[in-house]
Amino acid sequence: MKRENNRLINQIEVNYFLKQIKNYFPNFVAGVITDKNGFPIGSDISKRLWIHENKLALWAVTKNKENKDLLNDPNLVQLKFDIDKAKRIRLFILLEKSNYNKSGVKPLKTLIRAQELF
Repeated sequence: MKRENNRLINQIEVNYFLKQIKNYFPNFVAGVITDKNGFPIGSDISKRLWIHENKLALWAVTKNKENKDLLNDPNLVQLKFDIDKAKRIRLFILLEKSNYNKSGVKPLKTLIRAQELF
């Protein structure tokens, strides 16, 4: 994936960005960054999650609020964000239900606005 200034995005930078997101949510289960077509750019997925990276990446770009495979587990919360100004890059996060969800969203939005990867 290229940045606007034609510099390639480094996988280490993407992993660091996902690690920062993971630090905001102690109940983090999975996070996937995708392009507008659902192609995964980077991911951080718990080993105990039964859903594959490709499926999470496609869910990141779907319009549906709820995904049928996740409806079976009422303990998971889905968050979707556009993380670039052109709305070409999406972030999909799965969290275990917790009181931490609400307190982490505002700092997460600040982190997304401040990041310079995309």
